[in-house]
Amino acid sequence: MPNREDYRRVIGLLRRIDVLRRISIHDSAGSLALRRTQMPMLDFIAAHEDCTQADIAREFHVSAASVACSAKRMEAAGLIARRTDEQNQRRNRLRATEEGHAHLRRMRDVFDALDEATFRGFTAAEIDTLASLLSRMIDNSALGDMAGKPMPELIRRLKEMEDNEP
Repeated sequence: MPNREDYRRVIGLLRRIDVLRRISIHDSAGSLALRRTQMPMLDFIAAHEDCTQADIAREFHVSAASVACSAKRMEAAGLIARRTDEQNQRRNRLRATEEGHAHLRRMRDVFDALDEATFRGFTAAEIDTLASLLSRMIDNSALGDMAGKPMPELIRRLKEMEDNEP
């Protein structure tokens, strides 16, 4: 029967993997690295040409102000272009620039190389087993309906909770 120390050891290993991946991404991507929330937003913008900042806010469960700040940074970096909506002058339409698409391709290469290194020597069956075990841990860890929520919503929920701490 596992004990508390076994649990803590496994959780510690999961945290270590997360930190090592972040370090590796930063080191490998160098100047390519965007803030953590910007990469998924850029990916969304590239996949949903002419989306609005409100579309992104809804998709990622973040505030419009947060999206506006990220969009401003990505626009300054030349990754996206903004244009005013013809039907509503207060609404901006966003699209990824050629540089934005190139950035996404380079970042995908970084992630692919990191994934290959992380899972070097694993069989497909071992990866399936690991995924199944981690899914069970997620289901066991989630309160209420949190297990089924998308990652941006989980992050938003965590941020709200942390922001409300005394």
